[in-house]
Amino acid sequence: MKIAITGHSRGIGKELYNIFDVDHQVEGFSRSNGYDIASQQQLIARSVKNSDIFVNNAWAGFSQVELLNTVFEMWKDDETKTIVNISSLSKYPGLSGNTTGYSASKAALSHQAFLLMFKTDRKCRMININPGYVKTDMTKKVHDTASMLTAKECADAIARAINQPQHIEIGELSLWRPY
Repeated sequence: MKIAITGHSRGIGKELYNIFDVDHQVEGFSRSNGYDIASQQQLIARSVKNSDIFVNNAWAGFSQVELLNTVFEMWKDDETKTIVNISSLSKYPGLSGNTTGYSASKAALSHQAFLLMFKTDRKCRMININPGYVKTDMTKKVHDTASMLTAKECADAIARAINQPQHIEIGELSLWRPY
């Protein structure tokens, strides 16, 4: 199986890359290896065209939504393809903290994913994940990390969702550690 992951060099994306790299062909797209999600969406979309699974993980404002739309257009008629969108619980009012731009773009991603999921002619599988606060190098100075999930815990749950039979679609999976 061929898997493409944006944001594969840190956090959840890195852990997913590590999980799948054992038994699958995995290609990562991150700034660390020369890919800018915001400005290279067409290049990335062309590169993932022949993948089986696309994990839309890297946050780059509303570019993540645009990348979803591009990949969806290529894959919508193929029942063997899976798109996994990594959104956030911060999309909900009251959970966004001081991250309004991040929250708005993640809300847009979730909304667009649901619009595409309910197209009657769609054949590709869509999985939408909403992690809460995750303990990563990106959050350690912003939030209390004691009550956070680790990136590995999130990646393990996402991998289980991906590994379900192709006819099982997880419309929305929220992950958090209760306080």
